[in-house]
Amino acid sequence: MEKEDKNYSIKVERHVWPDEIEKTRKKRNIIYIVVASVLVSFLLGWQFSNLTKGTGIISSPNTDVARFERVYNELLSNWYFANEMEDAPNELITNAIKGMLEMNGDIHTSYMTQEELAGFTTSINMDFVGIGVQYFPGDGANVITRVFKDSPAEKYGVEVGDVIYRVEGELLTGLTSDQIQSLIIGEEGTVVNIDFLRQEETVSLAIPRGAISAVVWGEMLDDDIAYLEISSFGQTLAASTQLYLDDFKAQGAKKLIIDMRDNGGGYLQAINDIAALFFENNDVVYQEEFKDGTNKVYNVTSSQKSNYDFEDMIVLVNENSASASEVLTMALRENLGTRVLGVNSYGKGTVQTQSVFGDQSSLKITIAKWMSPNGNNIHEVGIEPDIEVKLHDIFYSLYPTLEEGTVLQYDSVDESISYVQQGLNYLGLYTGRTDGYYDDATLAALRSFQNSDDITQTTIQNVYSAVVSDWSQNRATRDVQLIKAIEVLNDES
Repeated sequence: MEKEDKNYSIKVERHVWPDEIEKTRKKRNIIYIVVASVLVSFLLGWQFSNLTKGTGIISSPNTDVARFERVYNELLSNWYFANEMEDAPNELITNAIKGMLEMNGDIHTSYMTQEELAGFTTSINMDFVGIGVQYFPGDGANVITRVFKDSPAEKYGVEVGDVIYRVEGELLTGLTSDQIQSLIIGEEGTVVNIDFLRQEETVSLAIPRGAISAVVWGEMLDDDIAYLEISSFGQTLAASTQLYLDDFKAQGAKKLIIDMRDNGGGYLQAINDIAALFFENNDVVYQEEFKDGTNKVYNVTSSQKSNYDFEDMIVLVNENSASASEVLTMALRENLGTRVLGVNSYGKGTVQTQSVFGDQSSLKITIAKWMSPNGNNIHEVGIEPDIEVKLHDIFYSLYPTLEEGTVLQYDSVDESISYVQQGLNYLGLYTGRTDGYYDDATLAALRSFQNSDDITQTTIQNVYSAVVSDWSQNRATRDVQLIKAIEVLNDES
């Protein structure tokens, strides 16, 4: 299997896998951003091998390869626009490979350049060098919403609710998230001086930067229920999860909610490692079915489950829960009877392997289908939740993009109007129709939201930002899926 606010310390975004960018380039879903987007490709088996040295075409007697060579050489020699390429030989080959893969209908088989591979790996591991906090930059307040366990921030006493006020003596008023991030991150071991506002006091701390992994986060919700959010199946997942599970047990947690909404997957080894925390030795985690019809069964080979027994567990999934998150969800359901709550998951039931070439480009190719412990395959079907709970409609709406200069006015009809109507409804400003017709009720709601009757791209962006802000600040009352999971667990006490 091969997936901030998953953010690394300060962003409020999720990552979109390279093999999904083209498919989703016209889509923008709020839930990707605020439920903290990634997405739907993972490597079930991250295997590296240097198969080919260099980037040139290897001569072959095969007539199809020879045909390709003729076209390639003709383009390189005579194509006028080759002069506009920075590195024509390399770019022609890269484009040819990507075109060959994209035309075959498998969006999870893809070719990545060295730079794309580096970004892809970083996205899965969700690692960075910083202090280990997540914050929400609402109204410029920069309020810390999470402090990652075993991070420099935790060790130096940074608390949820603290406001990042100054970094190295520089006030953060008016700075963007990227500018703030550039002040906080740096080389491992170097010190960053930060002034925090804590209620009426200023707390000044000199914090050494450290390596941070943001793949998992958790907290106690009450005396009995713990919450564990798994964002990606990165290399450090099991070790990081253990820190939280140890803390939960020390605080007397009896029940656990595992949140894998918007988790698009990760490494095969991460699944095997984390499985050992929940399952007994020899329990089946998943199976693989290969092209030649053979099967391979993956069992837990060691177990620390006795340390992490919970009386009851619920897994949260949504339409972006894919691959590794679906594997673990099915294993928990079929091995432990864990219930699944949310909406139908993505449905990625294939397995990829990765080959890295001499120039550090890579080929990710589908080699198998995976199946659950009981032999169920969810490819293109997904996991149907035991308890279906949906968020507000705005979280399932695609972010619309108007053509430059387009202005939508009263009595017009457009899908962008529907988006604005749903957003205003979420914000409590509108209770009317959401079919995209700009009527009197829409006009009244829009006037209360902005100083204009027109709907432009700026209007759409402002509605989007307002929803993101509201969700981030009021998630405790807005996240009906998490609220329902708590309710179900408490009802069975």
